[in-house]
Amino acid sequence: MKPAALAATLSTSRYYGAKSHPLDTVEVVAAAEAVGGRWLVVRTPDGLYQMLVDESDESLPDVLGTPEVATALGAAIAEGRPAGGGTLHVVGGCSGGGSDGVQEPGELAGRVMPPGLRGRRIAGEQSNTSLVFGDADGDSLMVKYFRKLQPGVNPDVELLEGLSRVGCPNIAPLRGWVTVDIDGWEFTTAMVQDFASGATDGWKLALDHAAEGLSFTEEARELGRAVRRVHADLACAFDTGVTGVGEVRNHLTERLAELAGDVPAIGAYQDAARSVYDGLDADTTTPVQRVHGDLHLGQVLHTDSGWLLIDFEGEPARPLAERLQPDSPLKDLAGIIRSFDYAAHFHSQSDSTALGPTDPAAWARDCVDAFLEGYDTGNTALLEAYRLDKALYEVAYEANNRPDWLEIPLTAVKRLTGII
Repeated sequence: MKPAALAATLSTSRYYGAKSHPLDTVEVVAAAEAVGGRWLVVRTPDGLYQMLVDESDESLPDVLGTPEVATALGAAIAEGRPAGGGTLHVVGGCSGGGSDGVQEPGELAGRVMPPGLRGRRIAGEQSNTSLVFGDADGDSLMVKYFRKLQPGVNPDVELLEGLSRVGCPNIAPLRGWVTVDIDGWEFTTAMVQDFASGATDGWKLALDHAAEGLSFTEEARELGRAVRRVHADLACAFDTGVTGVGEVRNHLTERLAELAGDVPAIGAYQDAARSVYDGLDADTTTPVQRVHGDLHLGQVLHTDSGWLLIDFEGEPARPLAERLQPDSPLKDLAGIIRSFDYAAHFHSQSDSTALGPTDPAAWARDCVDAFLEGYDTGNTALLEAYRLDKALYEVAYEANNRPDWLEIPLTAVKRLTGII
């Protein structure tokens, strides 16, 4: 195996998260024969990455997403032989009545992936690689391969397993997942869940409404109900607690200092943002529980039967240990609210020929009001603080990635701090 060729393949892949830094070589830490190629886990300065490469080509291309390999990988899972020689865990498959059955080759295979399905890759994904499987009647299952690996429980699997266990109607249920042992550490490499065929991406749906100047309030209200149900089911499946608002305030203030240190554009608003956080009542408490952690309109799907929440990994840039901790449900609400603002202003910031809403701020405000009504909550100082935290994060992101879009979150920061 040629480390330089692997590095070249990885550095140009959409799922590699450190493209701004040169990658000349990698270290192979695990390898196994797999259908369609050779399965690898490689170490880089940015962490461990999962690959499936074609050894017959000197450039060692990653072939995990090609249709013929996708179909073969699905057939192997159906036989209990996941890529990398890992262990296949079955939701509800344990004979003792538990939620985690460990599958031997051939045992309980149909519970996770029935044989004979055709596979294809979902286009547009960045941080992971998801394959959709179906037959002549349509697509029914999805296998997500986690590209960047970290030891321990993957929150996407953990939260979906808990939500599937309590019968949450606003997710695509989890069927199973794959773990691999590397040097005594367990890594989650893939998961299998139902696929919502015919669903519409929430971001696209909101943009389509905004482009025509159509109201999105009913959809926003339904989404509020769905998010509340998911939060209630997460509170049922996992431990809950309370934390002091003073502790939340300290955390938000620390995040502000980090962002201001990294992005000069935030410095001008640092004092005003700190004043917002200082205004929180430090002597009160607020509920905490497991939450989605990175919720926005791109993480929800609209179906004929309602909204589904997807991708429960949390913020990818955050350490895994942090993403596994309970947090305020307001963090999820703030993410959706900020997404409405982006949808409202998208057409004015892009090269789209659509005009968008006549009054983008009013369009977004109506969505927010309907969403909070559906969630059955009102706006609070703490929610405003989480909205400000999210907007500041967006300023940092846009400054580094899409400077032309910087005005969207900057305007929100000015509004939330009372500057305008």
